Formats: sequence, structure tokens, C-alpha cells
Amino acid sequence: MKKFIYILPLLLASACDALDQEPSTAVTTDAAITSVDDLATAVNGAYYVATYGTMLTVASEMAIYADLAGPDSYQPASSGQNASRLAQFSLTANDTYNIYYYLYAAIASVNNAIEKAALLEDAEGAAPYVAELYAMRGLFHFHLATYFAPIPTSGNSNHMGIVLSDRVFDVDYIGERASLTDTYDFIISDFTRAVDSGLNKDRNTGHMNYWAALALRARANLYAGNYQAALKDAVQLIEESPYRLYTTGNYMKSWSQEGADEVIMEYLQTDTYNPQRYAPGYYTSPRGYSEYGVSPQFYEWLQSDPDDVRSQAVADYSVAPSGDPDYNTGYYPLKYPGNAGASVPAYTSNIRVFRLSEAVLIAAEAAYRTGADASVYINMLRRNRIDGYQDVASVTFEDILNERRKELFAEGQIAFDYWRNGLPVVRDGLTIKPQDGRTVLQLPKEEIDMSKGKLVQNPL
Repeated sequence: MKKFIYILPLLLASACDALDQEPSTAVTTDAAITSVDDLATAVNGAYYVATYGTMLTVASEMAIYADLAGPDSYQPASSGQNASRLAQFSLTANDTYNIYYYLYAAIASVNNAIEKAALLEDAEGAAPYVAELYAMRGLFHFHLATYFAPIPTSGNSNHMGIVLSDRVFDVDYIGERASLTDTYDFIISDFTRAVDSGLNKDRNTGHMNYWAALALRARANLYAGNYQAALKDAVQLIEESPYRLYTTGNYMKSWSQEGADEVIMEYLQTDTYNPQRYAPGYYTSPRGYSEYGVSPQFYEWLQSDPDDVRSQAVADYSVAPSGDPDYNTGYYPLKYPGNAGASVPAYTSNIRVFRLSEAVLIAAEAAYRTGADASVYINMLRRNRIDGYQDVASVTFEDILNERRKELFAEGQIAFDYWRNGLPVVRDGLTIKPQDGRTVLQLPKEEIDMSKGKLVQNPL
């Protein structure tokens, strides 16, 4: 029997078996969660589902979607893969199922675990996992909102949000899209529930701890235009969290490290668990699919300040080695070199979801929007990136946006930064304004068809 994605009760302890089912097919046996240890397994299983090793997930092309769609990208090769199609805004409703499926399946897993946790006798032992589950649910909904709904501050006339999956539903439930306001209120409330618990303040690589929930709440508030709230959360991260900004000495080393100083949340990848040729590292390799490079103009802009360590995070591969016909020349980001010790580095870089430097940039932008001094935060970041840097007394909005381009390129942010600030992305003869329907992906055709008219498609 067909069942909507957001009500799937997945088998968390054997996620591979669950994912072998046909798309949208019900898995009728719930995970057995009778102890805190089972709950811990369920948490890990939900991360597994969200980052399942295949195409068009948050650990593959979607990790760089907003860069491919942004103003600074360039395709050194067109290998016929999805990265090029994302860059050209040519994915259709026939192509977006994986993007939708794996996140809603993970949310269904989370909801199942939350409900089962409420029945456990060891409430104190379960509480940290429950807080993490709410943070995970907020994160997975946030991913879906940025892919399938406009950003609230973009000025887009489409005010539809996403289907909100807040519990385990009956098998015949058919979801409808919430409003955009309700969507972001829900996301922020899930992060708030995790933060208000006060639990999980230790570093925990690959998990949504207290600080990760606070960080993603800051980003969600920024996207929703709640600038004072975004500033407050970002400042708390900067002042109180156990994470520290990279210096010029350890910045380049960080990209192959797990649990590096700045990384508040990352999706873990290993030799046995990765999207293989759909990994960002393979798309950014001159010997891979080579569908994500940076433009010559962006490369030259970064190189114009050799004292800025971020100029080292792009490479000039514009000349092929002699006798190498498989080499795709161009300029490439170096943020996906593979985890240290990986057998196939191009497959195995961890996906950075949030770094402390983003909190600094959120603080700068939110301060600017509220009339506070933004330069203190830009100076803070630049002192850790530029040798011999001298503080500036003030910054413009363009300064802040350009700092985000330098700091966060290749990390899934840049097109969203433009659109949420009402700015068009201009690249390669394309102009994609924030009001353009192409800023929002089409819902999967399968889900539209199954809904019998209840699930409304995004306008083109």
C-alpha cells in the first residue's frame, strides 16, 4: 500500500533494509525502542537515513546546491550528472524524489523515536536523546524548506511552506503544505525545544548538540527576518560555545579533519558510508565529474589578497598534465579533500553544516539590520583569516555579503544569501531573481500524484 513519506515508520536499526523498499512504500514494522540504548541506536539511524549514500541528498549534490546555483560557480565539465542540472536550474518534478524522500523518511524516523522515548521508564537517561531528536527534526525540516519553499525575506509571492511532520501519522493521512510563516515558526520551535532543555552542551561530532541547535536557530531566525533573535543566538555561540575560530595556521588543515575547531555540526562520511561519485569531492575534482568549479573571476578575486588564507582554498587546474585525457581543466574549491586516512578521498569529506565563522557572519548581518555595529564581527573574522589585518571602523552590507562569499563558498549557502536579501544571482547569461520560480525546487511528481490534489506544486 502506498504511504506518504512523512508518515513512514522506518526500521531504524536496519536502515539499509528499509531503504530497499520502493519509494513511498510503507514499512509496517516499527523500530523496537525499549531502552535508552535502543534510543541511541534510533538517533544514529535517523542520521543514516538523512545522509544515505546516493545522489541528491544532503551528503551529495545538495550539500553544494546553493553554490552551484550561486554567482561564483562554473562547470569545468558537463558530465551529464545532477550537479550541472542544479547549476542550470533544469531539475524537474521527475527528478527531485531523493531530495524529498530521504529527509522526510529521516523525520518519520525521528517522530517514531520521540513517541517511543515517551514510554521509556528511564526518562532522565532518555532526555538528552529526545532533545537531540527535536534538534534533528528542526534541521531536516530546515533543509526541506530551503529547497522546496521560498525564503521568507526574499519577496517571493509564493507563500507556501512545506508539509510539517510533527508526529507519527495514521496510514491514510495526506499532508498539506503549511504557510511559510508556520513553517519557519515550527523549525525555530524545534530548535528552541532542544536549546531550552539545556542538555548536550559537550562537543559531540556529527550530532545536533545544544550548540548546533542554537546555531541553526540563529540561521533560521536570519532567514525569517528575526534579526534581533538571530543576533542574540549568534553572540551566545561566539562568547560561550566550546568552538574556536580557525587561525591562518590551521585553516587549510581543517578540511580533512573530523571535529575541527570551528565545526559545530557536520555529517560524517567514511570509507564504507559515503555517496561515492555523487560526493562533493568527486564533483570538485579535475579527475572526477568536475561539475563544480569556481569562476575565473571568483578565483582571481580571492587571489588578489594573498595574505588572506582563504585564497589557498581554491586551486588553478587550468593546465592539464601532459598526456592526461581525463583531466578537466578549471579552477576548483579545495574544501573536499577527503578525511584524513580515507582510501578514496574524493568520496569521503565530512559535510559541514555549520561552522563558528557563520555565527560571526550572522552576528554581523543581524547587527547591520538592527542598526548595531557590524564591523566588530567582520574584524573578528578577518583577524583570523588575513595576516597583518588592520581593523576597519565600519562595514557596508556589500562588505558583509562579500565576506560570506569568501568564507562560506562551497558550503551550501551563497545563492540563498542572495535570494533572501532580495538580490538576483547573475551568472553565465542567467539572471535568477528572488521572485523567480526557479529559486524553489519542484515537489516530486510522485507525491503530487499520490495526494489527489491536496499537495500543491510550486509555480514555475
